[in-house]
Amino acid sequence: MPSMYVAGRTAAGTNLTIVLVAGIATARPSVHQVIIGSDATPADVATKFQVLRHTVAATGGTAQTVRPADPGGTSGLCTALQGTMTEPTYEASPLLEIALNQRATYTWIANPGREIKAPLGTAAGVGVRSIASGGVPNINCSIAWDE
Repeated sequence: MPSMYVAGRTAAGTNLTIVLVAGIATARPSVHQVIIGSDATPADVATKFQVLRHTVAATGGTAQTVRPADPGGTSGLCTALQGTMTEPTYEASPLLEIALNQRATYTWIANPGREIKAPLGTAAGVGVRSIASGGVPNINCSIAWDE
């Protein structure tokens, strides 16, 4: 089972995906780490994030390079997007909700066996989105998963 990483960045906003990982018909992401922070000039800006599964793929956005944790291992099968896109169809209830000040960095690490798994399918995956923000600083997000 290969382990993959992706990093993305976009300005915070309302109902805006920062980065997402989508599976294919034969592989699905099992997210075990999410890191959220900002590389913008420090300011007191509060932003609320959600980590959600999606069942209908996003369109547009910028494809991100999926990197294996082991450079001698296999290439990733899942894909990743960041930036301006037509939002995917997310499930109604978030798996995680994180309120964060721009000056802070947050890391979520799943307990073994408690990873966030997407359903199997080409349109299914996991995304991190900004659902409310007091400003529009750059938001940096990294996701690590197994396939």
